[in-house]
Amino acid sequence: MIKDFTADDFPKCCELFVQVFNNPPWNDKWTNETAYKYLREVIDHKRFIGYTLWEKDELTGAVLCRMETHYKGDIIFVEELFVSMEHQRKGHGAALMGKIEEYAKENSFVSVSLLTSKGSPPFKFYEKSGYTHLDFLAYMHKRIE
Repeated sequence: MIKDFTADDFPKCCELFVQVFNNPPWNDKWTNETAYKYLREVIDHKRFIGYTLWEKDELTGAVLCRMETHYKGDIIFVEELFVSMEHQRKGHGAALMGKIEEYAKENSFVSVSLLTSKGSPPFKFYEKSGYTHLDFLAYMHKRIE
């Protein structure tokens, strides 16, 4: 069951976020503290929107977004989409993205945007879901040591 994100969902979202992103293919090094701080920044955005996915009383996924103003019209930017390892490849991510797209359509948003790594499993998932990468954009990064 997909439901609107509520403040009560936050602790479980932090736990699931750490579980998902500290495993392959990401192998990140999130702690409960850093995940809490990062996700708090996401949900505290002035124009935040999010949904959670539940099976019985278990949180199995979430999509966390912000709405942005653009000269062509408002867009929804997906900050995070994560689904528990046990529930991946079962349509849960597609269901969450479908909910965001439904919201976007009902509220006259012009697009849904996101960032992901080329060639990664999520990249392939988004391509399969009808998203295209824009050749004129590049995520630029400089490591500071």
